[in-house]
Amino acid sequence: MERLSELYFGELEAFDEARNETDYFSNTFVVPESISISSLRKNRKFIIVGRKGAGKTALQMYFAQKLAEDGYSTAFFRFAEDMRAGDFTQLSKTQSHISYVSAANEKNLFLNYDFRDVWERVILNKVAEALSERGHENKFTSFVRPKQSKLANIFAGLTKNLSIKLSGEAYGIAVDLGFGLSNSGSDGVELSIGDYNRATRTLFSEHCRGLKLYFFVDELVFSRLDGSADQVTIKAAMVRDIVKTLRELNAFAVKSDLDFHFICSLRPEIRNLLNEYDSEIGKVVDGKDVNISWYIQGNDESPLLLDVFRRKIEKSSLLSGSQDIVYTDFIEQSLRFGNASMSIGEFIKTNTWGRPRDLVRLLNSVAKGSPNATRIGEDQIKAGLDDYSRASAKELIDELSVTHGKRILTALKKGIRKKTYNSRDEFLATLPDSGVNEEKLFDELFLLGVIGGVQTDAGNYFWAHRGESYFKDHYQVSIHPALWNEFGIRGT
Repeated sequence: MERLSELYFGELEAFDEARNETDYFSNTFVVPESISISSLRKNRKFIIVGRKGAGKTALQMYFAQKLAEDGYSTAFFRFAEDMRAGDFTQLSKTQSHISYVSAANEKNLFLNYDFRDVWERVILNKVAEALSERGHENKFTSFVRPKQSKLANIFAGLTKNLSIKLSGEAYGIAVDLGFGLSNSGSDGVELSIGDYNRATRTLFSEHCRGLKLYFFVDELVFSRLDGSADQVTIKAAMVRDIVKTLRELNAFAVKSDLDFHFICSLRPEIRNLLNEYDSEIGKVVDGKDVNISWYIQGNDESPLLLDVFRRKIEKSSLLSGSQDIVYTDFIEQSLRFGNASMSIGEFIKTNTWGRPRDLVRLLNSVAKGSPNATRIGEDQIKAGLDDYSRASAKELIDELSVTHGKRILTALKKGIRKKTYNSRDEFLATLPDSGVNEEKLFDELFLLGVIGGVQTDAGNYFWAHRGESYFKDHYQVSIHPALWNEFGIRGT
């Protein structure tokens, strides 16, 4: 029988799992009931909203597999992964009318940035690349990605004054479209990015009929840990303008009767931060978004999450070529903590945040804590809780840092000393002054699942990931059980 260290329980990064272990990914993926590929189209919804670890990337990768079966090409752009430090610097220089070094008012700075032309050029370049890789060569692909001048990076050929350097092949196509091209730079002919995009759209609509493609934009994330305030502001403006550009391209595809669809994913805290900077972004997002939901309703165990958990275990020997593992034999179905006994389903319900990533993290932490074990029992799960708690806390702090920065982890570790507090005020009073808005912080701690509401006499628990929309003042404050080890309060 294989040891836990020899089994494969999946990747925290679904993109890697889907690309590198396709069979395992396909056999263990479960579609949440709140979403379907039919709802994600150019003329319907185009924004997938879900918390970190909720399965946004996995969903896109799964849909890409299914779409390929229907004859669609697919392409991906991962903002946080595909962008390099030099790319941010180069892109910021295109905003010559704004001082990038400092800003007295972040909101005004945010509102004055405009990267839409740049992102349209980048996205349509990626579209042309995907089409060319699948053998679809035409005037659109030749103009955007000339054979003799493949772009070295996503912003190559873009000048500081927002012009595009044209190759000989692209120059000829532009002349045929009627562009005068009187502007010549030191390195050859240049076209303003506005004219370049107009030419690209014309070629796109005329030469891509009959082709089919879904373009997915993922990892639209940033954090106040990423740098100074102005650097965060510029990244927020980039994310906002990517969303706006995708909306415009979907509208263009509808108008031009093109079977091209532009989809992106957002975390709720990123969407909320964009709304703080610019209330008008709500007009772009609202009505065009669909939420990934794995909510656990009432006192029932979550059948979808348990299905994911079961599949991850049953198929964990797939890579070694062994037969599927018998789930009920492999993992203990009842666990005891102190005087309390609970089923494995109840444990998942209370020790996760209702996300597939939590299950992968838990299984990998258990395997790390008991590498030589051949099954998962109570001892193995307990041995993995330190690592699981540490990694879970780090992820939550990453989400909080989007709006509060790096001081939050220190404040929470210093302040949290027990599992349950009688009230909101008692909980807040324990936190050291970290220079943040306490009421806003409390609401975010609840929405992210660091804390929940509890009525101990009735045995009722209320968590945002189970559908509770806000913390009610008559609740007591409960620290999430999966964080007890990291905060050192399991024995309190």
